Amino acid sequence: MILAIFDLDGTILDTLQDIHECLDDTMKHFGLKRFSIDVTRSFVGDGIRKLVIRAAGEENFKDEMEVFFRTLYAEKMTVNTRVIDGYDEIFEYLDRNNIKTVILSNKIESLTGGLVQHYGIDRYFDKWYGGDSFGAKKPSPVPVENIVKDYGAEKSSTIMIGDNHTDIEAGYYAGVKTCFCTFGYGTVSDVKPDFTVNAPLEIIDILEGMK
Repeated sequence: MILAIFDLDGTILDTLQDIHECLDDTMKHFGLKRFSIDVTRSFVGDGIRKLVIRAAGEENFKDEMEVFFRTLYAEKMTVNTRVIDGYDEIFEYLDRNNIKTVILSNKIESLTGGLVQHYGIDRYFDKWYGGDSFGAKKPSPVPVENIVKDYGAEKSSTIMIGDNHTDIEAGYYAGVKTCFCTFGYGTVSDVKPDFTVNAPLEIIDILEGMK
């Protein structure tokens, strides 16, 4: 059995515009400096709290800013968000093959599930998890280790697929294969992925090679 663990934001869904607009409205509401979407891109990947802290600056951050953003984003997270081009073919491939698939996001589980179900991709994934599902977020290996254990999967037959160093580090330290998606938002660190893809369809070749 192959177990494929997918990140969500920047890997399956293009969520950046909605995140940026809600973050911009949050900064405006609290009278803080506003910035471009490219700056927002550099802030994402570590969950909502760190996103808002980075945007506001640690010296300015207050808990109510996070609450404001969470409330706003829950209302507007599907305005501009879309499934990244190329995933129709991946979903068809996953449907035809004996590959267990789950989503592991650093978003809280309720928001992760809301997006997965809204865009109708829930039928292609066995389960989905958020940053609050295991008591630790990526880059901690804890979420990946727990998922591997829950499925009784072999680490050599498990792959973590994502667009940020948090995904690659989580997979690496959990002892599974890793795949970095350059078409997303993030970058890699000193921990290098086993595979790198420049377009979603290339993921199919990697999964085929794991059979």
